[in-house]
Amino acid sequence: MKIRYAGFDYQGLNNLGDQIQSIATERFLPEINMRLNRDTLASAHCNPNHLLIMNGWFSHQPEHCLPISNSILPVFWGFHISDWNDSWRHFLSEEILAFFKKHEPIGCRDSFTAEKLKAAGIEAFYSRCLTLTLPERTKKPEDGAIMIVDVPFLLPDFIEKNGLRMTHTVNPNNTPYHKRLQAKKLLYLYKRYANLVVTSRLHCALPCMAMGIPVIFFGNPLDYRVSIIGELGIKIYEIPKNNSGADAYKKALDGLFSRVDWKPERLDFQATKKNMIHDFSDFLHKQRSKMTIY
Repeated sequence: MKIRYAGFDYQGLNNLGDQIQSIATERFLPEINMRLNRDTLASAHCNPNHLLIMNGWFSHQPEHCLPISNSILPVFWGFHISDWNDSWRHFLSEEILAFFKKHEPIGCRDSFTAEKLKAAGIEAFYSRCLTLTLPERTKKPEDGAIMIVDVPFLLPDFIEKNGLRMTHTVNPNNTPYHKRLQAKKLLYLYKRYANLVVTSRLHCALPCMAMGIPVIFFGNPLDYRVSIIGELGIKIYEIPKNNSGADAYKKALDGLFSRVDWKPERLDFQATKKNMIHDFSDFLHKQRSKMTIY
């Protein structure tokens, strides 16, 4: 019997970054035979067995996410454990550590997740994210624009007047198919038209870097969720807190804008990307060989 493959759905969520990660991940599979809700994997069962690449953010519902059925072979690459809720407490429990041990090595999207799992006795490594394997565009757009994606404040006039405001936030009740279509359209727009992307979205920044688009990123440099940005050599500009009054906030923004390089170079990432694709393809082949098919 042939191997069957599962992909993720993200039920009730409004961030197209999830779909962008799935689009990048599923390029490495011949087909997707069924979809499973990422945050309730513990209740999923596949017949016959399916392989599932665990690239992404975990989890909104950690107690309903892991461990998963033996009918699913999880391939851990680009795996990120969030500190947003109780994910670490649950995922470091004896039961889940035994699950990780069964399926190690665990390829992690950020070095913090890798190091914390290693400290718990799990074989883990820093794999980065599969959105970084998206192909580079062949040429710059002649009719391009600055794309401002989910930046929560007004930028200087010379950016805003030449920029196009965009968002990764959609109606959470849209169908999974519609969300994936919206995500594909966003990737096309970035690749075809973006001269520069200014964003606070990790999964806007990473695919754009992979495609050879210059990126300016606003975020929290101390947040390990976005640490991959800094590790790739892209500066993370810290967003000032808006809790000291309008005048103080404007002054903080003016200070921030004076430090921003508004004409960044694209990330020279192609050699590293080639190695990533080779390493993941090899990893996937080795993990696939462990699969029991029935």
